[in-house]
Amino acid sequence: MVANIQSAIAKLKHKDVRQRRRAVRILFDADAYESVEAFSSLLEDKDIWFRNKAIEAYRRWAPKHAPHLLEQLAQGGQLDGLRCVAAVLESIQDSTQAARLSRLLLDCTDDVIIRKAVRRLISSNEVSDSELNAFQRSKDHVVRMYATEVSNDASDLLTSLEDEHPDVRRQAASSLFSIELDSEQNNMLQHAIENDDALWKLAIPIALQHHLPNLVDLLKAKRNTQRKFLVEALKDAVEEADDSRLRTLIDGDCTSIVARWLVGRNDVKSDALREEMLFNEHVNSIDKSRLLERLLHRQHEPEIQKLASKLISGTTDELVLSAAQNLYTA
Repeated sequence: MVANIQSAIAKLKHKDVRQRRRAVRILFDADAYESVEAFSSLLEDKDIWFRNKAIEAYRRWAPKHAPHLLEQLAQGGQLDGLRCVAAVLESIQDSTQAARLSRLLLDCTDDVIIRKAVRRLISSNEVSDSELNAFQRSKDHVVRMYATEVSNDASDLLTSLEDEHPDVRRQAASSLFSIELDSEQNNMLQHAIENDDALWKLAIPIALQHHLPNLVDLLKAKRNTQRKFLVEALKDAVEEADDSRLRTLIDGDCTSIVARWLVGRNDVKSDALREEMLFNEHVNSIDKSRLLERLLHRQHEPEIQKLASKLISGTTDELVLSAAQNLYTA
């Protein structure tokens, strides 16, 4: 087998094209990684089939067995070669070598290659501050987004909130949520979120997940125009009716959102919160009526009858009174 491989390697330079093609197939079939350097002679072959096979050999074997060849390929400047290097960057385990290869690709004119290079350079943790600054000013929004993702400079991130591309703005907001801001910076972030629907829809789930101090302010900013989104976000984030985030919303006069979250829930904790909401004067009649209507399937339960009776005797709201009477069977 070794002799066959060595023979095939030698035939990669054979004058007869049929012999060379057969040698290539033998080496690929045998997964002969030791042959990768011999494929360098085919990189400049006039036949595109051989050039493609050489690139494929580099892609398959060079990252692990001959990474120095990738550096030569990148320095060659040929587009196919640059694409090959970009495609294998993530498989380069040595972060210093990965960073070096990535930098060789940054002057390429192909956006996809540059994006892969920037991504790997950043993930190598060897990117310099000057490189990050340059990436943040890139004409390519994807490169700007990659740089924004790892930035912890509040001033730069606040500037990125005004980027022309929504993906960059969303990434800037996401990064800002993970760092400590002073009062002025927090106000700037809040203002940007309230005036950008894309940022606002990103911020709500994050604020709910982490119970951020500005949660109520964020919900109030668009509670009338984005109510359905808010209810769904709350359902995704909160599972139990005794969750402290619900109490925060109730105390912050976001009762309508909580009431709609409660609709259709029938556990003991939800029953207790429902009763509280039904007697809360800040909850509007429509939300109270909806809560009662969704209890009709539980009409036979003594606790539901007791609740209906209390409402009939204790409310003057015609809509709530009508819903309670429909629920009451005594």
